[in-house]
Amino acid sequence: MPDEAHPAQIFDVYKDGQRKWGLGINRLNFNIENYKTARTKIFLYTLWCTLLFTYLFECLINFLFLVYMSQINRTSQAIFIFSISDLILVLILTSRTIYAYAQDKSNLLQKSAKLFFILSFWCFLKLLFYVSITILYFILPSNEKGTNSLLYNDSARIYFSYIMEVTITTSIVKFVLTLFTGQKIQYIFSCIRTSTILKSKIRKDLEKQSFLFDDYTYGTFMTDFWE
Repeated sequence: MPDEAHPAQIFDVYKDGQRKWGLGINRLNFNIENYKTARTKIFLYTLWCTLLFTYLFECLINFLFLVYMSQINRTSQAIFIFSISDLILVLILTSRTIYAYAQDKSNLLQKSAKLFFILSFWCFLKLLFYVSITILYFILPSNEKGTNSLLYNDSARIYFSYIMEVTITTSIVKFVLTLFTGQKIQYIFSCIRTSTILKSKIRKDLEKQSFLFDDYTYGTFMTDFWE
């Protein structure tokens, strides 16, 4: 019967290809591991290094401003605390992500992607805060009572406005890079999960095939996929 011979024909085709080309299940190439190619690795590591450099650059700029300015107010202190906290967070997240990517830890990658999305939202909130502070510097007069603890006066306002321009620009870059990194990590997570599912299904399908006996009872035969 044609229905009886069909599974056996599939098995014969697989065994024939295995004898000719020496392809075992562990060597089959279904293009499901593109996330491990050298090109992808170079792109990801470049992205992570760029992200770390951006966070480090902002932290250094704010630190140098605090060191060389004779006046230190609450605004500059808050900005520096934000930048150093962000640097520590992104160092931890990037280290976790690199480890998860190298070890194919899909669950850890998924958590890292969510944390990067949260961090990008935090960067956006800080960006709004920095823009608001900059606007206040143009609105509030320098000699207004009660503003010295928050805003700089006289010539220090000029230097601080330059620092705020750099900080705002860097914050925009941080927001975009952090969001983009989260999207890429989510994509890698999807690739690993898809690869794991497909490998498991292919392995099971090639290990075990069903066929119909002459008495219409079903039987199975096992294939040695390590040949």
